[in-house]
Amino acid sequence: DTTGQAGLTLQGVSEIEASLTEEGKVPEDFVLGFNSEDPEIRKASLIKLRTILQKIPPSESVQPVIDTGLVPAIISLLESEDPRLQWEATWIVTNIASGTTQQTEHVADAIPRLVILSASPDVDIADNAVWALANVLGDSARLRDRVEEEGGVAALVKLVDRGEPSFEKVQRKAVWAIFCYLKPWSSCKLPITKIKHLLPCLARYIQETPVNEANMESLEYAVQALDRTRNHDLQRKDFIATGVVPRLAKLLADSSSSIILQKQVLACLGYVVSGSDDERGVAFDAGLLPGLLVALETKDGELCRLALWNASNVAAGSHSQVCALLDFGLLKPAVRVLMDDQESIICRRHACWTISNVAKEISGDATVAQAFIEGRCVEALSAALLIPDPTGKAKERAVIGITRVLEWKPPQESEADKYPLTILRNASVPQNLRAVRDSRDVHDEKTKRKCQSLLTRYFPDCSRAARV
Repeated sequence: DTTGQAGLTLQGVSEIEASLTEEGKVPEDFVLGFNSEDPEIRKASLIKLRTILQKIPPSESVQPVIDTGLVPAIISLLESEDPRLQWEATWIVTNIASGTTQQTEHVADAIPRLVILSASPDVDIADNAVWALANVLGDSARLRDRVEEEGGVAALVKLVDRGEPSFEKVQRKAVWAIFCYLKPWSSCKLPITKIKHLLPCLARYIQETPVNEANMESLEYAVQALDRTRNHDLQRKDFIATGVVPRLAKLLADSSSSIILQKQVLACLGYVVSGSDDERGVAFDAGLLPGLLVALETKDGELCRLALWNASNVAAGSHSQVCALLDFGLLKPAVRVLMDDQESIICRRHACWTISNVAKEISGDATVAQAFIEGRCVEALSAALLIPDPTGKAKERAVIGITRVLEWKPPQESEADKYPLTILRNASVPQNLRAVRDSRDVHDEKTKRKCQSLLTRYFPDCSRAARV
């Protein structure tokens, strides 16, 4: 066995447990070993340092490693010709960069070398280097910009576009790193020119990557990264110009897609359908509606919320777009959610918004009016008046929808029970309007006044305050 500084041997270092002392410090022998002139003892000590970071949570292990004063020397090993030393050093830098911003600053000088190592022919070293860059990118706007200045973001784009089967692990990690780069720092948005540089790369990856278990997490990050571009003021036309919308619609309807992926897709598509009728039409043509139906059949509350948010924006669109929503049967799940008091308030609010928006078309189309009445939409709007929504939005939208029904003029030959007043009375609308008007829990005076106005004009017999 070789003997190093202070009589330290390779066997001695190897036999010491890789853990912190009772005082929460790195064992002194590992520090001495790292400074040994014997390369094998140095390597063994480096491995022990990495193992400490691997075994113990960053909140407990990162600072003790920094306190050894060895970080600059560890960074210098990134230039070693020994692949094992490079791998160990990149691993340690990665873990230090997972700590606080102050701790991450200690490895900022490693950024230029990490960028170089991200293109290493050694897959494991490249993977570690990209992981480290991702941690730095997601730490702060200042360090994010430092990585970009050193060519780190351009290197990540090349890795995503590389597409070699043997480098799939690195490619996936690079997608996650780009996601970290796009983290929305409120005071430091990225210039739109930098965002546009990333769009083709993300769009290609989403379009060309098969949906399977191995790719699922990176697809989730790619779509979420695409969604994050909106936080940097990307325009819808530039988002649509990537050509990725049809692929997003397919991912939404694909039974192989994870719930997480579907949520990210709906966030992106919701951005598209909240635009103009023409922009909304891009999502229509891509097959959005069948995917919304799939999402609304799941039991996941957040997925349901996002699907109903999309549906409400569709319902705000043109007459033909509203008719398409009805043709695909999207009114039925919206009514079901709105009338179910076991559903979350936010889901019921979006369902109410959807139905209220559909109501704007009943005056101009008998088919829409028939679907609206037969689909129990009036009963659903009446139920919405009683939702304990702290924002007041559900009641506000319900009143708007009810007003639209009252303004509807059915054909003269319609049966008496098909007239708006009769339909609304049968759905207990007057009583619920009065309940909102008289409620001490409703603080929106505008909505209360609107309820009073509707009662006075259409239901004068119900306009008096209820006896308590």
